Amino acid sequence: MRDVFNLKNNQIILNDDSDIKKVYIELTNACNFSCKMCFKNTFVEPEGFMDAQTIERLKETLKELPNLKEVVLGGIGESLLHKDVKNIISFLKDELGVYLILATNGFLLDRFSDFILQKQVDNIVVSADNTSIGHLHNSVVYKTVEKIIKERKRQELDKPVLSVEIVVDKESIGGLADIVAEFINIGIRDVIISNLLPIDKKYVDRTLYPSDEKGILNELIALAQGNISMTLPYFSLKTERKCNFIDKKSLVVRWDGKVAPCYRFLHTAKEYVLGREKTLYAHTFGDINEETLLEIWNKRNYKWFRFTVDNSMYPSCLDCNFNEMCSFVKDTEVDCWGGSPSCADCLWSRNIVICP
Repeated sequence: MRDVFNLKNNQIILNDDSDIKKVYIELTNACNFSCKMCFKNTFVEPEGFMDAQTIERLKETLKELPNLKEVVLGGIGESLLHKDVKNIISFLKDELGVYLILATNGFLLDRFSDFILQKQVDNIVVSADNTSIGHLHNSVVYKTVEKIIKERKRQELDKPVLSVEIVVDKESIGGLADIVAEFINIGIRDVIISNLLPIDKKYVDRTLYPSDEKGILNELIALAQGNISMTLPYFSLKTERKCNFIDKKSLVVRWDGKVAPCYRFLHTAKEYVLGREKTLYAHTFGDINEETLLEIWNKRNYKWFRFTVDNSMYPSCLDCNFNEMCSFVKDTEVDCWGGSPSCADCLWSRNIVICP
């Protein structure tokens, strides 16, 4: 099926496709930590776990995706809390054979390490923040990660690749190189650095952006060269805008089966963008308990949303002269060009905030 859209004096034709290449699965939005910086602190929805019916529906609809290459067990909660996580990992590796990424805070990882090695999970991304509003001390993560790396080497296995994601702010930037050096010493070869996105006004002054980024990460970059792969954020606004969720042909399945285009629209919450309070409204395009992923993917409004975001057909609130007085920047309901939901204030699209 094709959908026709009129844009000024032109027509845009968007055809149905089956090009879903990456699926993020939020098994739960619950967590065993209560980090002060976490988006969960402002959620309006209750905590929940994906139920057996939704899991079976998920399995069925994932099997229908001919171009699926990668699955991320992540979302905003801790996947290892779900009672059926082993069953789901087994399905993804044994039946689907996809590249599987497990995002975790690392605290429960030790009890799953043997199983993860057995199933050859491809990549484990462990959060290891060194700020007082982040996770618990990294010593627990160090020990678990080191154990997995040693056992992987002992068994002469290539997987899992261990990655560490660190959120930085003004408090933690000074010790960042030391933290990364410790991880390098235990065998980590992939590091992801992201900026803090405040969810409380009292944390706004802790952000490292916007600023002249020259010199902020010099010590870290010097340490990394020749040792590890590293993904780094920007600290100032660039002209370019790119949504990695759209670019990588991905979507997110929430714990209740609802399908969102990205993490930012997964839950209704609050954030502070360059000091301005903003309400994020959950925006989903369907429910796998009622439709397949391909049916949801090819809905008219979802196709148009992906097209407009992919082509940056939305305003840039972040550097607009009127953003202090404009009502459109207060939430993600709609932007001043009529687009809904609004991506115009998104720090992910500017590579300031980064997800696995």
